[in-house]
Amino acid sequence: MGLRDEEMLGSRSGEPEEEEEEAELVDPLTTIREQCEQTEKCVKAREKLELCDARVSARSHTQEECTEELFDFLHARDHCVAHKLFKNLK
Repeated sequence: MGLRDEEMLGSRSGEPEEEEEEAELVDPLTTIREQCEQTEKCVKAREKLELCDARVSARSHTQEECTEELFDFLHARDHCVAHKLFKNLK
């Protein structure tokens, strides 16, 4: 059997030559985080973080860091996510 014969057999098998595109999977964690970041508590925490970041960036010599503000924002967001995430898992 030659290459041409194999190609002919392959096209007769009834399998489509082009594969259907698979739907892109979306991570539920990312989606829920985006939703939680829109809540009032997270918006306020993000504003404080951005104010701190602007203040620190404006100074050339400072030892101030925005660690506390970052942790407050992450805590608020993760607290919201924790209540919603496991309801979406199978």
